[in-house]
Amino acid sequence: MVTINDVAAESGLSVGTVSKVINNLNVKESNRKKVEAAIDRLGYQVNMYARGFKIDKTYTVAIIVPDLINPFFALFVNFVEKTLVGEGYKLLVCTTYGDAEKESSYVSIVVRNRVDGIILISYHHIEDELKNITIPIVSIDRHLENAGCCISGDNENGGKLAAEKLIKTGCTCVAYLHNGSNLDGETLKRGKSFIKTCRRAKIRADEIDFGEETTLNEFQISKIYEFLERNLSTGRFAYDGIFTSSDIHAVLVTEKLQQLGVKIPEEVQVIGYDGLKILNVGDYAVSSIAQPIKNMATASIKALLGLINKEAVEKNIILPVQFVEGGTTRKE
Repeated sequence: MVTINDVAAESGLSVGTVSKVINNLNVKESNRKKVEAAIDRLGYQVNMYARGFKIDKTYTVAIIVPDLINPFFALFVNFVEKTLVGEGYKLLVCTTYGDAEKESSYVSIVVRNRVDGIILISYHHIEDELKNITIPIVSIDRHLENAGCCISGDNENGGKLAAEKLIKTGCTCVAYLHNGSNLDGETLKRGKSFIKTCRRAKIRADEIDFGEETTLNEFQISKIYEFLERNLSTGRFAYDGIFTSSDIHAVLVTEKLQQLGVKIPEEVQVIGYDGLKILNVGDYAVSSIAQPIKNMATASIKALLGLINKEAVEKNIILPVQFVEGGTTRKE
């Protein structure tokens, strides 16, 4: 194993000079080039954690997410990691599977491991665990007191866009189907805005809540199927438009209604949320309100690095969303 002493001997310089180069401290440019050349020749691997103790940085960021089954979370983590690599950082991924205790445990673990910052997607009462943490935090979709910044898509406009699309294409009785946390946050705005916009237009709009779990399980799926079957009378579905809190819901609703003999979008139109594509590269899975997932990841890293470097960062960043056609809505 190559050591810093080997690099010093190879470069003909002192260990102290090599250490300064590794830690990005001020040295003569000619000495820096000698050290970097020696590192390349020997294949020396810098111990980022040891380096972190000296410069108070480990160049590591943690992201805490509910799961990686939900395509939105998986894509977001993917874009976060790609962006961080370009900034010279490593990413620690912590999945909580919706477990509040596991989430609290992960917060403690990443703090003990001296990460430089945390990106947090939480749907639990996590405020007490964050109270005494000095590590910079960027929160997604939640306004947490100890988070330096909250990043979100424009959920309020997203709900409005969904409602306007269904109204313009002739819907007269619609429903908003959702599950997930009811804690105050940006995501709740999509449903509230949808219902408000529909009712202002004198359209009947019902809201159906299937529970607070962020990831659909078999029990929740069965409840959604039961709701759809219960509202199908003599071959006619009770609603002619459905808006769901995620594309996963929209796909389930679309497939089940089609199995029940309902024509999509001729008889019932369906709009999801997130804007996910088939295999992430093909067509949109359903008509949807597309979130700018890549831009949200980039904005999160920019904000977090700003906080790490003690720069002024905007407290709330809301990014635009758009309606995308996925074959489950009619043309205007």
